[in-house]
Amino acid sequence: MKTPVFFIGEELSGKTRQWLKKQHIQYIEEPFFKIDYKKPDLKLFKAVAHKSKQWVITSSYAAHWLVRFHSQLGLSGSDTVFCWSEKQAAILRNIDLPIVVSSFGNHQEIAGMVMAQNRGETILFLHGDQLHSEINSIFLGSNIPFLAFEAYKNTPVEKIVNGIFDAYLFFSSAGIDSFKASGNFPHPDSLILANENSTARAAWRVFTNKVCLSPEPEELLFVQYSISRWMEENEK
Repeated sequence: MKTPVFFIGEELSGKTRQWLKKQHIQYIEEPFFKIDYKKPDLKLFKAVAHKSKQWVITSSYAAHWLVRFHSQLGLSGSDTVFCWSEKQAAILRNIDLPIVVSSFGNHQEIAGMVMAQNRGETILFLHGDQLHSEINSIFLGSNIPFLAFEAYKNTPVEKIVNGIFDAYLFFSSAGIDSFKASGNFPHPDSLILANENSTARAAWRVFTNKVCLSPEPEELLFVQYSISRWMEENEK
């Protein structure tokens, strides 16, 4: 079997890169977003500084934001952080709070887990400027105190991708939209791999390629699944 070449539409963590170096594949990383972090609204966070809180993190960017500004936010020893990947948990371990990692990888289930464990704490959801309305609506529909804060903004970056790749890995529907808006097209015989339902739906909408949805949204597990699935497809 030939050595495959993978296109990865995100900047990977060091842990995933280290694992990839041991594999017999070639790959490039091409993120299609520039991330602009926002300063915290200190009045907002001061109002809940001495209350118990549940912090909800569904992206690595939000995790980095919390680590960067945690000393200004009035964290309490009774606070808990909920996230949905080991990559996010590894970032969040830089602050001294209990971390709960959900293996579910979708908004309904992580929100349900947070609310099931809520004992009167205020829920604080840190998000970007995209893909947050679904989880907002779930929390707002409950009787639990809830605050949302836009911690960062995704700015699309136009980038031409040169080369033919055996597989394309996408981590978000926004990443697919930016890839396509830049004038890029995957080779028609290449496999498209998506880490979430919304990502897969976007791929089916704009590409004619075969699209495979990973059962694992977490970064390293998604990359491992993608390589395994490509090999499976090419052994047929």
